[in-house]
Amino acid sequence: SGLYAQTMAERGFVTLAFDPSYTGESGGQPRNVASPDINTEDFSAAVDFISLLPEVNRERIGVIGICGWGGMALNAVAVDKRVKAVVTSTMYDMTRVMSKGYNDSVTLEQRTRTLEQLGQQRWKDAESGTPAYQPPYNELK
Repeated sequence: SGLYAQTMAERGFVTLAFDPSYTGESGGQPRNVASPDINTEDFSAAVDFISLLPEVNRERIGVIGICGWGGMALNAVAVDKRVKAVVTSTMYDMTRVMSKGYNDSVTLEQRTRTLEQLGQQRWKDAESGTPAYQPPYNELK
């Protein structure tokens, strides 16, 4: 995101590059987790921050979402009407891949079974007070 921000700044735009919550230089635990709700809010928080700068025209704020955060940028713009433009650079539809697998390799039955297992695991996590981590996040235990 820094390269995009730098290039846009060189072209006269006021820019802000940030690492979404739990990634890069942003804080929080667990690390390296993408959350549509939280990361959508990250974009709105960035709009809050940059709109306080006197050189920013609040009626001309745009968002660029890179890679997996391209979808989060679209979510943010759908709910935050202060953003007037959005550009994404992403290789694939992450939502579709998460629900149907690469090349639509996950059947409806497999998806349903996985969701049922996840629901059961959430109950176990709630009862024990600790989440069950899966690779590669086992080190967070």
